[in-house]
Amino acid sequence: MIEADTAVARRMEWMKEFEARKSVPSICQKYSISRKTFYKWLKRYKISSKNVSSLGDRSRRPHHSPRATSPEIVQRLRELREKTGFGQKRLKLYLSIWYDIELSESAIWKLLKKSGVDMKLKKSHRRKLRPNDALLPGDRVILTFKFIASLDGKQHFVQYSAIDECSHLRITKIYGRHSTLSALDFIQFGLMHFPFLIRYIQTPLDNAFASVSKPRTHAFTMNLRKLGIKHEVPPKKKLAVNRFMERIKRFDEVEPYLTKPFSSPEELQQEAARYLYRYNNERPIPLIENMSPVEKLRTYQQFSGITTFDPYTISR
Repeated sequence: MIEADTAVARRMEWMKEFEARKSVPSICQKYSISRKTFYKWLKRYKISSKNVSSLGDRSRRPHHSPRATSPEIVQRLRELREKTGFGQKRLKLYLSIWYDIELSESAIWKLLKKSGVDMKLKKSHRRKLRPNDALLPGDRVILTFKFIASLDGKQHFVQYSAIDECSHLRITKIYGRHSTLSALDFIQFGLMHFPFLIRYIQTPLDNAFASVSKPRTHAFTMNLRKLGIKHEVPPKKKLAVNRFMERIKRFDEVEPYLTKPFSSPEELQQEAARYLYRYNNERPIPLIENMSPVEKLRTYQQFSGITTFDPYTISR
């Protein structure tokens, strides 16, 4: 700022000298500047009606940058950073997998820093989850699925549900087929709408989530690792599978809308949205001291500002 004021004052001396002497060569010789430089500043000074601010340096930033990242992508990047807390490496993978947006790690770092995000915050150490530890929201999310058929038996769909074991907060989505891609799309839906980070996801022993026949890492598990989520699958032992199914029964239930006739998956999804709004915001759950899932979530300080949970925003 001081250097800019000094430059403006020096150029103002040129203008005063010119008004007094009207001799450009002598002014250029006295101040050791070229005629081209002098006439450039004289022209700006006259065009601005002798405004002193016109003698200041202008920004060299281009007026238009065709290759600049669009504001929509920058806004989405900020939302993902605030939602997940991921660094540039995982954000790069997340954008590539879910949104087909290709950005380098350095570009992500620069864009976030330029938009005011502190990229030097220390990462919190992952808390090791033991069987008897008290759960926090997002510590363990149970993923279940069930097949649905219309009354005439001509239409078949699959319903994925994710239930947070701590708060019993639940989301559901209807798909046309049961596959790994449908499950990963549902995970994306959960990451964008759950108000907390997901640390562990438990799924049944199924080919869409794990390799049942061969001992290899499944694509579902690999994608969860890229997103910083640990995947837990019950081992093939019968006792472990039975225990897992018993735990699911504590959280899962027969939704009343599944017994009603429906003509399309969209209509079924709307019914599910209405039911889940009442379940998450109004219904008391005995396992969490007769509080609703949202009320249980508000008992934690970081979620005390949440009033309602409605990821579907469908009119009821």
